[in-house]
Amino acid sequence: MKLDAIAQPLTNIFTLDGPEKYVVPRYQRNYSWGDTQIETLFNDINIEESGYYVGNLIVDTSHDYFSVIDGQQRLTTISLLLLGIYANMERISAEKKVPAKYENSLWHETIGDIKRKLLIDKDPDQPRLTLLGKDQNIWMQLLQTTSNPTMELKGLGNYSFFKRYKYIRDILLADLSAEDLYKFYLKKLNHIVLLVIKTSDLNDGYQIFSSFNSKGVPLTPLDLLKGIYFSKDGPESKWETLTDIFTDGDRADEKKMTRFVQNNFDAFESTSSSSLTKGNIVRTYGSLFTENGTNYIDQLIERARVYQQIENDEDAYDYSLSGLAKLDSTTSYPLLLNILVKQEEYQISEAQKNEIIRTLINLFIRRNFVLKPKASNLRSSLNRLRIDISDQKLQGQELVYYVKKIIKEIAPDDEEFLAAIKSGIYDTNYQTTRFILISLERRFGGDWFNKNHPDNLDEYDGRHLRWTIEHIIPQGELPDTWINDLANGDKEEAKNIQDENVHRLGNLTLTIYNPEMGQKSFQEKINYHETDGNGEPVGIGKSLFLNQSIDKEANTFNVQSIDEREKILSQKLLEMIAF
Repeated sequence: MKLDAIAQPLTNIFTLDGPEKYVVPRYQRNYSWGDTQIETLFNDINIEESGYYVGNLIVDTSHDYFSVIDGQQRLTTISLLLLGIYANMERISAEKKVPAKYENSLWHETIGDIKRKLLIDKDPDQPRLTLLGKDQNIWMQLLQTTSNPTMELKGLGNYSFFKRYKYIRDILLADLSAEDLYKFYLKKLNHIVLLVIKTSDLNDGYQIFSSFNSKGVPLTPLDLLKGIYFSKDGPESKWETLTDIFTDGDRADEKKMTRFVQNNFDAFESTSSSSLTKGNIVRTYGSLFTENGTNYIDQLIERARVYQQIENDEDAYDYSLSGLAKLDSTTSYPLLLNILVKQEEYQISEAQKNEIIRTLINLFIRRNFVLKPKASNLRSSLNRLRIDISDQKLQGQELVYYVKKIIKEIAPDDEEFLAAIKSGIYDTNYQTTRFILISLERRFGGDWFNKNHPDNLDEYDGRHLRWTIEHIIPQGELPDTWINDLANGDKEEAKNIQDENVHRLGNLTLTIYNPEMGQKSFQEKINYHETDGNGEPVGIGKSLFLNQSIDKEANTFNVQSIDEREKILSQKLLEMIAF
């Protein structure tokens, strides 16, 4: 086996004038990272020390380019970050808001350097990174903005890849000041490190990839923390008790345990709104064990048991801790952990605790579609709220009122929320979409679920959820019936209408017959029957609340149908998520 492995900073991977070209081969999958993964990487790079290690890059060198065997998700995200920085720096230039100390050549030289990293010979037709299929088409359009920063990007709004770019450009990076943006690129992103492994044999590359993913288990911060604890003569039995809380089967979930350690510090030990980073776990907890003695682990055990209730593995999509855990709500965990551990001290009843959970759920429903505030800003705000509760010695209903007041100030308002969901919700956040559909049915339904038909919206049929999300205008290739209904037989126009509307709230409902109905016509979906005890339709003609807003007398279902239905459901949704 011949390979060349060396840790490389980004400046050596995307050089300014080099010929390096990275191509995602056809056997790979398309770009699949969501906003949460992107923001996690962004926060890690921004918070950790310069030279942060972000992972491996395995490439096949048997071509005149580097074929990416492993690392395409990171490489693509890094490229999107570079383009997002470029776009924001160009915007700042156009607004004449460049800080005085950069006004000479520094700012514009940096913009030029980013362009040279993204493009070979500064040519928008020669990208440094080549993606797959539709992603590549969108990427090429985005790269054209390096030659024409003000060009209008049309028809991309509902494509997942473009949404990820917009999230980076308009939310993650737009919040940074000009100086912070400049420093993030120059001091942090430019110096991230990847372990670049080059091989000229594809089989060797796959062996290396498999080894890293199945056998290569480096020391984690918890391994080092365990060493510190034992070095201070901490009882092994208590460490095992802590580990057992996060153990399912015979292996501890070290990622969950690491998240607990970070959240515990933010919840009880931090005196500021900033969070503990993974890179500081060992040093910080070493100090805590020194200051408090090894008995500090007793507090960790007590808090870990509560934390497990928060980050639970239950499957209920309802207004409970289980539902909150479905909503990418980790930024609220320090606040919630503090409140639950100190519930008696804060004199909070179960009803008041549930009111706080409901308020947090409504915050994250809004946040997960509007995509702001950023996770780092939201975590900081909620950490600040936790400190305020302590400093002001709040208790009981006064504490609940204060939590609701601050969260309402933080959360996107109704206007922002309605604007966000118009562009589609299913592909923005599937879990949150499922949550709101189920919650709307439970809140406003009642005609179907009763003593004869118990609520089974959270149940599994074997390994799969019994109820799934049904797209009325179907996903995938449109049958002729839908092409005729949407665009009078114009296939291309029907595809455009589908792309722009298929994931909108007004096009979604719940069904237990998704595979059977899939590509059927509108009327077939309404009249779909299966043995059901009482002979009524079991398709979208089923008497659910979600289906009441579907005009079952109409011959077709189109964009106007979606608009009208979305207006009805949106108002009910606003009623449900009101603070």
